[in-house]
Amino acid sequence: MAADPWDGRPSREAHFLALIEARYPSLERRNLTPILDTLRQTKSPREIALIRKASELAALGILEAMKSTRPGVFEYQIAAAARFTFLANGARFEGYNPIAGGGTNAWMGHYSRNADALEAGDLVLMDYAPDLRYYTSDVTRMWPVSGRYTEAQRTLARFILEYRQAFFRYIRPGITPDEVLVRARRDMEGVLAKTRFANDHHRKAAEEMLTFRGHLQHPVGMTVHDPGTIWGKPFQEGVVFTVDPMMWIPDEHLYVRMEDTIVVTRDGMENFTPTLASTPEEIEAA
Repeated sequence: MAADPWDGRPSREAHFLALIEARYPSLERRNLTPILDTLRQTKSPREIALIRKASELAALGILEAMKSTRPGVFEYQIAAAARFTFLANGARFEGYNPIAGGGTNAWMGHYSRNADALEAGDLVLMDYAPDLRYYTSDVTRMWPVSGRYTEAQRTLARFILEYRQAFFRYIRPGITPDEVLVRARRDMEGVLAKTRFANDHHRKAAEEMLTFRGHLQHPVGMTVHDPGTIWGKPFQEGVVFTVDPMMWIPDEHLYVRMEDTIVVTRDGMENFTPTLASTPEEIEAA
């Protein structure tokens, strides 16, 4: 609203600061944001428990969206099924606007119009999580609108899943994100060599995927994109962030990804959504 030239109202926080300055001009004000942001990067056991619970609710909501999917249903309707599940299980709000992109709508990374009908033969992407007592998560799944993958879609889904598992194998305290990327990429070169993709476009996208650095994404906590970065330092216990392997196929305007929120533990990592359908077979069953 503050940036809107036809509105211009300050935020509630900015108004509060202006009142303090006007009423108590002798007081010194300091910005604590850099200190608080540093404190937020490592989560306490209580924070981890809340993010774990928010992740479990995200998984329940996405599962309900899967069960509600069929050709002709609108994107906003499956988002509503997930949101109802969040609220029915103790959340009061959503952590961020739902992304429920069917077909080529998923190509837009933060698509949120959610106004189109789902079409048979397409994949639908959902990225959605609740706000639970001021903490959230970040979870994404893709599934076939018709309930069954085509062979081409199944191959892409399995490749994404293999990459996720490769990341999971190496995340632990003391190792850097770059080292995880190198080791996971080495594992995936063998998977790439033996995978029979539907066409050259898919193979090229898979090859380019292995050179992309952004599969290890952003911290998660009180906001879905929490302050700070995971890059440039070794992982340490209590850091919460997203593992988000993704692939772009420009020739088909197709975007494929899978995202989970994890925490670095004393001797490895914990995926907060281990029971959420991930393999093509689990997703089809759901």
